[in-house]
Amino acid sequence: VKNIFQDVNISELMKKLDILGDNGNLRNEEQVAIIQAGTVLSLCEKWLKQIEGTEAALTQKMMDLENEKKGYLEEELDYRKQALDQAYMKIQELEATLYNALQQDTGRRASESLNEVQREDLRAAVEKVRRQILRQSREFDSQILHERMELLQQAHQPQLLQGQQKQFLKHLEKWAPGSLAGPGEGCSGSPAHGR
Repeated sequence: VKNIFQDVNISELMKKLDILGDNGNLRNEEQVAIIQAGTVLSLCEKWLKQIEGTEAALTQKMMDLENEKKGYLEEELDYRKQALDQAYMKIQELEATLYNALQQDTGRRASESLNEVQREDLRAAVEKVRRQILRQSREFDSQILHERMELLQQAHQPQLLQGQQKQFLKHLEKWAPGSLAGPGEGCSGSPAHGR
């Protein structure tokens, strides 16, 4: 805000308006134009302070929100990773148990007693568990990505508001310097002094 409006010093403009207002040679409409310009500048100064305060509050709120969301996502990610690691370990334990059981005499006999279809069913069941865990992992990654995209969109909102504020201030900046030579559109079209 300050960078955009740095060339326009509202206090200086108000002083110049006061000097012009003290000029006893002004016609009534010129005095009215100066009073209107002073009112507009006072409002602009008030709006600028409000905009700066709002911008600072929004920036702080977004930083707080981003930190809170980031902390939540990191906790959730750690929890899900731990759950996934535990699931992988469980699968490895089950595979090791199955392998050991098949290597023992009773297991070997049980394995030999399984026909090819049953063996294929057993392999398919293990593969199904693996695929299910991988699918859950992908769904979780997708959920985290979606939440981060939402966070980015929320962070982009103050930038949009700031862009609108900059446009408003540019408009004021174009109008305000001309208000000393002539009030322009905002002050009933009457010139401050004749040209």
